[in-house]
Amino acid sequence: MTRDAPIDKQGRSASISTGDSRSSENHGERRVVTALCYDLVGSTNLFNLMDIEDYQDLLAAFLQAARQSINAHSGVIRIEAGDGGVALFPIELGPRDAASAAIRAGLGIVEACQRLARDLRRDDMQVRVGVATSIALIREAQLQNWIHEPVTGAALALATRLEAAAQPNTVLVSDETRNLAGRSHAFVSEGTRLLKGFSEPENVWRAIGHKREVDRFHAFGRLDSTFIGRVGELERIRKAWKSAVGGKGKILVITGEAGIGKSRMLRQVRRMIHTEPARSLLFQCLPGGARSTLHPLLNSFPQRQSDTAGGERLTADMVAAQFARQGIHDPEVIDIFSHLLGADGRNEAFSDSSPKAIQQRARQALSKALSVICAQTPLVIAVEDIHWIDPTSEHLLREAARIVPTLPILLIVTCRPGSHAGMFDGDELEHISLGPLDHDETRLAIAARWPRDRQDALPQLLDLTERISGGVPLFIEEICQWASEIASEDVMRVPPNPSRNHVSAFEGILDSRLEHLGSARDVARAGAVAGDRFTISLLRALLPDASRKSLLHAAETLCETGFLTRVRAHGGVAYGFRHALIQETIYNGLLKTQRQLLHRRLFTAANSNRPIANWLDAGALAQHAESAGLREHAISLFITAGKEHASRSAMVEARHHFERALALCETMPGGAADGLYLSVLTELGPLLTATVGPNSAPARILYEKGVEVARRQAKEDQPKWFPVYWGWWLTGQNFMEMRSRAREVQVMLSGIADREIELQVNHSIWAIEFNVGRQEDAQNAIRAGLALYDDEAAKASRNVFGGHDAKVCGLGQLALSLWLTGQTEASSKALADMVAFVDSIAHMPSKAHSLDTEAVSAFYRNDHARLIEISGRMGDFAKKHELQSLSALAMLFRGWATAHVENLSRGHEMFRAGLALLKELGTVADLPIYLYMHATMLGHARKYEAAIEVATDAIREARATGHGYWLAELHRRRALLLSSAKAETPALLSDLKTAIAIAEEQGATALLHRAQRSVKELGFAGEF
Repeated sequence: MTRDAPIDKQGRSASISTGDSRSSENHGERRVVTALCYDLVGSTNLFNLMDIEDYQDLLAAFLQAARQSINAHSGVIRIEAGDGGVALFPIELGPRDAASAAIRAGLGIVEACQRLARDLRRDDMQVRVGVATSIALIREAQLQNWIHEPVTGAALALATRLEAAAQPNTVLVSDETRNLAGRSHAFVSEGTRLLKGFSEPENVWRAIGHKREVDRFHAFGRLDSTFIGRVGELERIRKAWKSAVGGKGKILVITGEAGIGKSRMLRQVRRMIHTEPARSLLFQCLPGGARSTLHPLLNSFPQRQSDTAGGERLTADMVAAQFARQGIHDPEVIDIFSHLLGADGRNEAFSDSSPKAIQQRARQALSKALSVICAQTPLVIAVEDIHWIDPTSEHLLREAARIVPTLPILLIVTCRPGSHAGMFDGDELEHISLGPLDHDETRLAIAARWPRDRQDALPQLLDLTERISGGVPLFIEEICQWASEIASEDVMRVPPNPSRNHVSAFEGILDSRLEHLGSARDVARAGAVAGDRFTISLLRALLPDASRKSLLHAAETLCETGFLTRVRAHGGVAYGFRHALIQETIYNGLLKTQRQLLHRRLFTAANSNRPIANWLDAGALAQHAESAGLREHAISLFITAGKEHASRSAMVEARHHFERALALCETMPGGAADGLYLSVLTELGPLLTATVGPNSAPARILYEKGVEVARRQAKEDQPKWFPVYWGWWLTGQNFMEMRSRAREVQVMLSGIADREIELQVNHSIWAIEFNVGRQEDAQNAIRAGLALYDDEAAKASRNVFGGHDAKVCGLGQLALSLWLTGQTEASSKALADMVAFVDSIAHMPSKAHSLDTEAVSAFYRNDHARLIEISGRMGDFAKKHELQSLSALAMLFRGWATAHVENLSRGHEMFRAGLALLKELGTVADLPIYLYMHATMLGHARKYEAAIEVATDAIREARATGHGYWLAELHRRRALLLSSAKAETPALLSDLKTAIAIAEEQGATALLHRAQRSVKELGFAGEF
């Protein structure tokens, strides 16, 4: 188009022949189109230099400012992606006014960016803008909505090239744009440029200002974002912040129904503190996130999930970089959070740590991290929507709340009523309950948000709008947006008696608005099924009959109308709902068959092509499979998710996934899911025995049912389900039942040619035979089992069967059994072999097991000096690996030895502290032995009555549980205590005779010699 080409007021090119009806019908009309492209300069550098939240706030403020400038000058954003976008200006304005409006918008974007840079005190925040005009071909059928259709013309491409060529904070325009806007703006020539993709050089101009006002503009239904009301609540927050700045941290819990304004309140708080030297951290819990470990923290990463949009896995280096942005460089902090987040390259040593030890390390790491951040500046931590929080995040949030009062921190959490509001306590806690806006505030909010081009209708609709909204800010916004979209107030219909059910009215309004949007309604429904984020590629899988162009148009329409927002995503644009209640409402409005179909399409697409939705972890994908009615797929994915969470020490989340899989198995008919059921059980069972306890009812019931199912399986499949039989043995209620089960398993699996299974069967037998006092059977099982030991097979088995290596256990058990049967030298050799072997495999739980065995051996031999040395090593090892049970054992054994060689009172107190900790942890393995030790020390303190009572309790406990290998010594000790208490002779003789009889029956030569020696010392040799 030349400068002098005739153009009418509507932007039609007069050079087009109107006599060719065929051309008009087939090709539409040629119109003059002006496009604007804008982009933030150096956004990658800004991202790397800034805190992620500050960068997100900066980017959001910039994009909002750009949108405001474009909308204020009649432009419509065609696409907004990353740190920039493209806008078109309506042909209805006419070519000259459209060009002038675009330049004004571009200059406004530059001015807004400079203003933001000043406010944020950043000299590296700049923007580039390009504006171009060209002829475009538009079909007649598209004229009413031409901006959202493909534009055949050079304006968009040329504007993009001009933007790339512009200097920071300048607006470059094409020659045609300058010609059209020459009367209203001043320009400086930038010479001739050969732009990429264009064969002819382009005269380029830099816009430097306007000569006169552009007289045509209108905003397209934009709503005011003025914050209304909440004066008292904000004042309470200001006081809490002032206290935090002074070094006395505060905790605020903001509760309110969905849509009541909790997020708005948080935004207002962050605006408030941004005027001061302070830092803020925002963590958002998402719907469905309760089973996704640390998802609020993960969502704050640039990667957003463990898989980025580019397919790159979250790594320990990425975690370190994220923490470094907050000034945190402590490797221990980074290591523990890398482990919890499941980052690649994390410290594998944590995989051997107990979940309780990991929790303790996480608490310590959190304390360190908060202290480092607060050393620089006061801090606001905001955690949104904790009614969706996961257990690991909840655990750390509780710890943060405990720390906050000692630091300059304001911790603010939001939740819906009746959920997690009561999870905190303390003097520094305040509850703020948000209710609906009052009458005056509601009317102010309506007036502020009412569309400017519908002001004449407001007086007639104000009362109705107030009644429908119920004073809920989100409802007010939706009603006002609805008012901006409908043709007249006559179509504003609401459910009967709306004042009685505002939620119902909200649902009706959303439905009406979606109906008004036509095909965009299907996109909104598909998005509601997809969840908190989705892309055009994913929408194509959900709505296969729709074209990419129509989906993009629909998604952008939903953004413009306030249903969706654009989500910053690596490598492209994603969409999410502006408010969770909007998503929930649309989802709940779907028919069950519609939901199931969309869930099925999503699962099929994501399961076969993970990059299409790689922000979905296995647990989320499992939920989609379940909702799609694909139970077997769901079960398999829930198992995968449970394993993944267990590997990160997130045992509560892992248990939830496994139990969900188990529940689905039970809904399947007949034995169709037996294999899946047993697969779940082999994962869930060990988790329950480790976290709840082997004698717990959930673990016991689970394994009993598991064995019932396993017995139904084919003989050749039995080896596969051996872990189920092992767990069944382990969860016996007492040693007698455990012995019976171990022997039953041995018979059931006899004849199966599997060396590892045979070894582990012997493992269960030697453990139980030793405890019930059958030492010969125990030693035979140990020797038979160790002959089958395989180094490679053990690498997997040691983490499944007993949590320790079978050879370490066998050598240790052999050493103890040999001592009991009087084979002292052989016992010492087995013990030395155990120590050497456990050091060679470097398996932390096995090392802890061997230290316990060493201590017990020294205890048997009354080698107190040796026991002090061993307990010291136990304590150091427990501290290094944060093993509370081992630490308790170290105190217990050190106390026993100290009481004998140093100080009875101090040693006894140390012993009792260790025993109390074991009981608290629920890990008392040898209670009769510990009671024996306690009774002995009470006897040394001449508290004979109490000592006899404890010894009697120990005997009762040993007989009740079948814990028989120390029973002879228990009776001997009670006889000695009775003697010291001057008890009658028959009682003494009874205990001594029982001790000798038991020792003889068990072949426990060492204990027999002790009993015989006591008989002589007490002067009862003639009685035997």
